Amino acid sequence: MNKSLRSKLSGWIAIVTIISGITAGVCSFLLAFREAQELQDDQLLQVALLIGRSGKAVEPWAGMTRAEEKGDPDARIVIRPLGSQEQAVQSNRAAPLSELPANLADGFTTIDSHGDTWRLFIRTLPSGKRIAVGQLTAVRNETARDSGLRTLIPLLLLVPFLTLLTAWIVRRSLAPVTDLSGQLDQRDDTNLTTLPELGVPEEIRPFVVSINSLMRRLAETIEQQRRFIADAAHELRSPLTALTLQAENLEQQVSPEERRERLQQLKSGLARTRSLLDQLLSLARQQSSAVPAAEVHLNGIVRQVLEDLIPMAAAKGIDLGCERLDQIVVNAPAEGLAILMRNAVDNAIRYTPVGGMVTVALFYEEGQAVFQVSDTGPGIPEGEEDLLFEPFYRVMGTDETGSGLGLSIVRSIADRLGGKVTLRNRKDGKGALFRYICTPE
Repeated sequence: MNKSLRSKLSGWIAIVTIISGITAGVCSFLLAFREAQELQDDQLLQVALLIGRSGKAVEPWAGMTRAEEKGDPDARIVIRPLGSQEQAVQSNRAAPLSELPANLADGFTTIDSHGDTWRLFIRTLPSGKRIAVGQLTAVRNETARDSGLRTLIPLLLLVPFLTLLTAWIVRRSLAPVTDLSGQLDQRDDTNLTTLPELGVPEEIRPFVVSINSLMRRLAETIEQQRRFIADAAHELRSPLTALTLQAENLEQQVSPEERRERLQQLKSGLARTRSLLDQLLSLARQQSSAVPAAEVHLNGIVRQVLEDLIPMAAAKGIDLGCERLDQIVVNAPAEGLAILMRNAVDNAIRYTPVGGMVTVALFYEEGQAVFQVSDTGPGIPEGEEDLLFEPFYRVMGTDETGSGLGLSIVRSIADRLGGKVTLRNRKDGKGALFRYICTPE
């Protein structure tokens, strides 16, 4: 991942550098080329002005510069007079600019002469004579190109250097990330200490902070799992020890009535152990499974839960009823919602004394769907509201037996479905109030 990021950064910066260098080089070349052309035009203008100031007559074949006399024809500037008289005395018709139209306007112009293209400056002298100062465009273009290339070549040489320099800077800048990656690769699966944040680039620091936060949450989760395994082992060891003792007691020579009583105790212990195992499996399934969501009618699930638990409530003489049942549709797994509601009502029935009351309600509140269970039990000891959702936690001072996993399963389902569960004492102080709040479809 780090190598890919480095390659992408280096590649994109290199592309931008190359494109920018080429664009700047082309612009520089064109500007230098144009500047050289303008400079050579200015030379023609200056030569024409000097001829006018000298006051001397312009001979028909005069105007060859000293540079031409030294054997540099590319640098020559040709001077020719205009007009019929001057043209008539010309004897060498094949000479450069030997035949020029007399009607050329003053100023710069470009013409063809004997297969060559010339750049001319036409000027009328104070004496009335007219002259043409010219230069081959091929010579001018070559000079302009040489001037442009002298500005272009440094830029072209600078592009690969900048590309290599950029790659080195990117690699050096991402070195802390590479070091962090190496540290992570060298760790074993038990090392969940946080990564150092000093020396990390600002752009990478939020990512490192997030990893450290994940490490802390993962460490907490693993610690919770360890406690859960220890608690589960303890919870299973106690009933298994009792079952072993009860089985040993059956081997003793006792009366048939005592044997039946001990056998009944053994069956009750097996039933409690089986219930505990079912709760453990249910909790594990809710924490790990990913059941697809579907359109669910909550009111239908509430009716089914009440029908299933009415016999349990009737056995304790508890009045189980529903005071409000709105039509609410949510997008969630039906099985998980059914387990959540069943455990909440079951918990209320278990901790409500004989002759008490458990009331269920399903309604809308501020745009949220609320499933509520209130009872007339002993309530919740102060400060233990959140502890009740911990695995194997049971309120002390009650005779009710259970696994202590019912509310833990409820919270696990609510967290997975995106809802919120609370368990508080009722405002009137006569029992507990359970609420599950979620967003309807």
